[in-house]
Amino acid sequence: MITDIIFNRNNRTMLRHQHGQSLVEFALILPLFVLIVIGVFDLGRAFFGSITITNAAREGARFGTLHATDPQGVCNATLSEASSSGIVLSYTDVTITCSAQSTCLSSGTPSAGCNRNQPLRITVSYLYTDMVLGFFFPSGISMSRHVEMQVP
Repeated sequence: MITDIIFNRNNRTMLRHQHGQSLVEFALILPLFVLIVIGVFDLGRAFFGSITITNAAREGARFGTLHATDPQGVCNATLSEASSSGIVLSYTDVTITCSAQSTCLSSGTPSAGCNRNQPLRITVSYLYTDMVLGFFFPSGISMSRHVEMQVP
């Protein structure tokens, strides 16, 4: 009977130590878990940026097929589509390619548009640097998407 009482006292002591063990294990795993969760959200934001610049290039190409003689309008339509989704691009991030390649300019006008039955290619470049986990990609993630449509 005395050994049973001593054994029960040891069990209670062991149970108390196990609660502390669980807390220590949780404290060790928590930073890793938080890092994974933040990384998932950050990767999702980078993927959103990729989708946004693809949509911006598509909108610029669509505008270019409807208004082939207005390359500055193509630039503005591309930048407007990106900014409506929260991605800020500059004129140098958009490239228009017909028979010759031109870059959108903030002042002045790019080359004179595309001719009929000619492919119009809009390329949008974007550097995703607003990362919480920047130590994996210190220079950011460079993205470039293009869309090509034929001018009717």
